[in-house]
Parts: sequence; C-alpha cells; structure tokens
Amino acid sequence: MTAIDSSMPVSNDAARESVLSAVWKLLRLRLRISYNTFRRSKLRYKIRVMIVWVFLLGVAYFILTGSRWLLSLMHSPEFARYAGVDLRAILDSIPALTLSALFVGTLLTSFGVLLQALYLSGDMDFLLATPVPIRAVFITKLLQAVLPNFALFSLFGIPMLFGLGISNGYHLSYYPLVILLMIFLALAASGISSLLVMLVVRVLPPRRAAEILGFIGAMFAFLCSQTGNLANSFGKDINFSGTRLAGL
Repeated sequence: MTAIDSSMPVSNDAARESVLSAVWKLLRLRLRISYNTFRRSKLRYKIRVMIVWVFLLGVAYFILTGSRWLLSLMHSPEFARYAGVDLRAILDSIPALTLSALFVGTLLTSFGVLLQALYLSGDMDFLLATPVPIRAVFITKLLQAVLPNFALFSLFGIPMLFGLGISNGYHLSYYPLVILLMIFLALAASGISSLLVMLVVRVLPPRRAAEILGFIGAMFAFLCSQTGNLANSFGKDINFSGTRLAGL
C-alpha cells in the first residue's frame, strides 16, 4: 500500500502549493537573516540605518506634497495663461510615463542584478542543495532581485501618481490599482530580464557577460552625460511648445 501511494503522481495544485510554501520559507529565512544581522550590529550602524529610513520617508512625503501642489497649480487657468503653454496633454501622460519608466528601468537594472544573483552569487550551491524545489529557488532569487528596484521606483513613482490622483480628484479605487499595476509591471520586467540572462549565459560565461554589461553601462553613462553638449552642438535655437513636450 505504501509503495502504491508513493508511486502516485502529485497533482498540479499540490506541486504549486509546495513551490509557494518553499518560496515563502526561503523569503522568511532571508528576512530573519537580515533582522538578525541588524539586531547584532553595532549601535552606530543601527542609527545610520534608521536615519536613512527616516530620510527616505521624508523624501516620499515631500514628493507627495510637492507633486500635489505643483499639479494643482498647473491645472489652474491662471498658470496656463501666464505660461502661455497648454500643459494638459503633459499632465494626462504622467501615469503612462511613470509606469513606462518603471517597466523599462526594472527591465534594465534587473538584468545585472539577476546575473549576479543567479550565476555569480556564493549561495546558489547551498540553496540548490536544500530540500526545496529548484523553481522555488529561482522564484526567490527573482523576487530578491526585483524588490530593491521596485522599492526605489516606488519611492518616486507612488507619491507622484498619488499626488496626481489627489489633485485631479480621482476615484478611491485608483490608488490600489496603481500599486497593483506597478507590481505586475515590475514582475513582468524582471521575468523578461531573467529570460534574457539565461539566453546570454548560454552563449557567454557569466563573468564575461558581467564585464561586457559593465562596459555597456559605462558607455551609456558617458553618452548620457554628453547629451547636453551634443544637443547644443546640433541646434542652438530650439523652442519647445506644450504639444512637442507632450509628444516627447
């Protein structure tokens, strides 16, 4: 009877439940390690961490208050009359612009983070030796890579979108839907990045891919720093209207 029961195939629901429970267990262990590291660290380090968290919360509150006041001012007809530019098209494109920046930023930054987490980190051998499904290890690494980027983009994106909703008087359902959509976009971008990482590693060794990624990042930063000089060299008299800015 025991042999018959052990040979029976496991249902998809049970397998999915085991993977999710393993992912939760690995994430809980990571949080416990982080908490124990913070608890056993020196007092000076704890004070620095608390100051950083208070500063980040203050930045989020400042962005929320500032965006609410600025967007309310830009909606006023007096401002449009004084500026001479119709900014309604720009204001309408702020949600799409913010969510697109979240998706593209997560897609670009998650590539290097996932390359480091999946192929260059020192704990992958230990995690693969644990009695958990391999998919759970992969999903846990994926979530660990996307959470810092999502938190960074949320620090600027959520206060701005919430300020836009408050200034325009959007419905209450707008606010949880914004957070839900940002989570889905971040997960989709990190999933695409993980597929790209696996495709690149099949062609190049992981360390060589990391070196090439670092070179591309340095060249991209150099080009971004010289964009202003290139724009000034190609055209000196450039006038931007509200329609052109909305199109950009």
